[in-house]
Amino acid sequence: MKHHNRILVVGTTPDYIDHIRRRMPGRAVFLTDPDTLPPTAPSSTPMDDELIYPLRDENKVTEELQHFLIHHHLTLGGVTCFDCESLAMAAAIADNWGLPFSSRETVRYCRNKYVCKQRWYTYGVPCPRVRKINCLEDIAAFMGETESSVILKPLSGSGSELIFRCDNYAEAIDAYPVMMAGLKSRSGNRMYHLSDNQNQMAVLCEEYIEGEEFSCDILLKADEAKILRLAKKYFPDKGPIGTTQAYEIPVELPAGTDLSAFMAYVSAAVKAVDLTDGLCMLDFIIRNGRPYFIEISPRPGGDCLPPLIEESCGFDMIAAALDYAEGLWLMIPPHDTWDHLVGVRFHAEHSGRLQAIRPHLDGYEKRVRSMVWLKQPGDPIRVPPEDYASWLLGYIIFEPAADQPIHQQIIGLKKQITVDIL
Repeated sequence: MKHHNRILVVGTTPDYIDHIRRRMPGRAVFLTDPDTLPPTAPSSTPMDDELIYPLRDENKVTEELQHFLIHHHLTLGGVTCFDCESLAMAAAIADNWGLPFSSRETVRYCRNKYVCKQRWYTYGVPCPRVRKINCLEDIAAFMGETESSVILKPLSGSGSELIFRCDNYAEAIDAYPVMMAGLKSRSGNRMYHLSDNQNQMAVLCEEYIEGEEFSCDILLKADEAKILRLAKKYFPDKGPIGTTQAYEIPVELPAGTDLSAFMAYVSAAVKAVDLTDGLCMLDFIIRNGRPYFIEISPRPGGDCLPPLIEESCGFDMIAAALDYAEGLWLMIPPHDTWDHLVGVRFHAEHSGRLQAIRPHLDGYEKRVRSMVWLKQPGDPIRVPPEDYASWLLGYIIFEPAADQPIHQQIIGLKKQITVDIL
């Protein structure tokens, strides 16, 4: 019996699976956790290219995957992953099958935000000061040492989930119990389980750095780092701290930033977590020309970045991850050929049931490249801190006008979308 070679995609979401099936049929096999599936997912989904199984016990997952591959006459030619909570399982599978992927240790360094910052300190990588805390008194002591606002965040996590900015101790008193309750309610969530047996209820207190925030995808090959894309982030005036409202591409680093020094810091940042090959995402803030590195993950950037990049230059970042897993070299278009675009994410303002999304787009009609709504009328909506997933309604990609600040155009576009939630 002939065996078919596939790339294993570990733990991703239905939208990415649909994208890969449509664009690259027969190229991948999917290992999916049931918690990524919508409640209305049909139970009769064809299973010839997808194993749905809880991604919690490495030995059980390995055994189930082995049976699945044998039954469907499949062999693995590579492993890739797009979601932070699945990186540890992807690393374990790659190790067991002898395939290239970030090591278990690298995933541990990246996923544990405290360990990551400690390693960055050791390698001389500029980043916010941090402290692992266990009570309110620890926060008060840290605020006294830094004499700054602080960010409270879980040891592991993604996006803005359970992240709070506290400008004074009174705000910390309000935020800390909300955060602890949120972590307790998410005790079964893979996002908050670390492979080094850290206390899931532990919280990181991080110095707040004010400046322009950026995100980049980096290609690593033989210890050499190459920036594939650089995006500037925009944030709303209100709402959970860390919620990205929009991305702008392509962009340059702010004036006064030394590019050679920046790339030296990038190289040190990836070496500090033992990343030597692969695709990774790096978030950082520039303040007065100096970078402060915030997070790193051995996967490409998510949110609306993949469709934004493809709309700008025709490069499919999801396909690129599969290419790299298979050992193919990535040929990304030169940055001076990219179209200047902004991807705006739309979030619900309150909980309820979605009735309608009504775009008007006055003045934006000819500049909108893509409009995608992830929610349909009738869908339940819950907002943070109760839920950080269902409040994302969709995104619009548009070409900004050259004579108006980007943030003003983002605000203007958001005013053109009426959302009815009851």
